[in-house]
Amino acid sequence: MTMMVAIAGKGGVGKTTCSALLLRGFALAGVRPLLAVDADPNANLHVLLALPLPAGLGSLREELLPGKPGGTGAVTLSDRIAAEVQLRVAEGAAVDLVSMGRGEGPGCYCYVNSLLRDSLSRLEGGYRAVVVDNEAGMEHLSRRNLRRIDHLVLVCDPSPRGLAAAAAIRDLARDLALPVGNAWLLLNRPYAGWETRRAGDPALPLLAELPHDPSLPAWEASGRSFLDLPPGKSAAADAVASAAARILEGGTR
Repeated sequence: MTMMVAIAGKGGVGKTTCSALLLRGFALAGVRPLLAVDADPNANLHVLLALPLPAGLGSLREELLPGKPGGTGAVTLSDRIAAEVQLRVAEGAAVDLVSMGRGEGPGCYCYVNSLLRDSLSRLEGGYRAVVVDNEAGMEHLSRRNLRRIDHLVLVCDPSPRGLAAAAAIRDLARDLALPVGNAWLLLNRPYAGWETRRAGDPALPLLAELPHDPSLPAWEASGRSFLDLPPGKSAAADAVASAAARILEGGTR
């Protein structure tokens, strides 16, 4: 079965960087093929993977909305969406990428959203693991765009707001009764004593701590894929690779 990993957190904590590095960690561990899903309307995961930005899947909602000129019956519409989803995949050597694109416009999109979700499920089945880089906050989870989440990785900084946001997203997943296997905390740029801020919340295990790493902006500026970072080049990348190995070991709370 395909392993589903969702990355979430408040804005500006490094979700996209962590998503790219987690894909690198899985690839280094021999987990291939991999699918990256950029679920942020402000898509930029493709930059870190050195892949072209594929056409967003979000536009399919309006292009194929029932009642639009050229609209067809349910079976044909389902087939068209499945075909369009496959066409909108940017293919890489180890990682393929799809982008959700912009949000929905006015009108009812429930029917097309359901077909799109089904098509994505079929697409995901061809990969050993899927990593979803979610938009900031909790909107994507509340839309139930993922049928299940094997690992929910909550990226945060050690500030009170960052830790509170991570806990809120975890609680939302519980309130929505989302099928989440494990929830993890991935801490970006920790400092001494940060653990005391979460002493009362032991139910969110620490997956990894990522140190400040100036080599990552330099690597990004060079235009090279984060997937090509060699071991030992980046302390943060190696920390995420260890986190990926822990996830693959099937760690539980």
